[in-house]
Amino acid sequence: MEEFIKNWETAGGEILTTIPKGWYVIEGKFGIIESGAVWVEEYNKEMFLSEKLAIKMPKKFVNNMEEAMELIENSGIFISGPSKTADVESFLVYGAHGPFKCGIYFI
Repeated sequence: MEEFIKNWETAGGEILTTIPKGWYVIEGKFGIIESGAVWVEEYNKEMFLSEKLAIKMPKKFVNNMEEAMELIENSGIFISGPSKTADVESFLVYGAHGPFKCGIYFI
């Protein structure tokens, strides 16, 4: 779990102890330790349009993408922190393609 948290935070994500008011909330199924990504099966446009996204997820992890593929039963997406992009001069911008902030709340 510690390595997952480190990789999630490296990607710009936060660990939440409570879900702040005003954050859009979705549920994650499991996390991938190697990349700090979370598998989400239920998603919609509001998730991508929100400025702040909270993912509620159990403390369930797999080591890598190969192990994750064995658990996937339905369509979904991987989320690995807030949206970000950089131009050719490496100017990093958060929230360009989705939430500006992204946090995980463990259940």
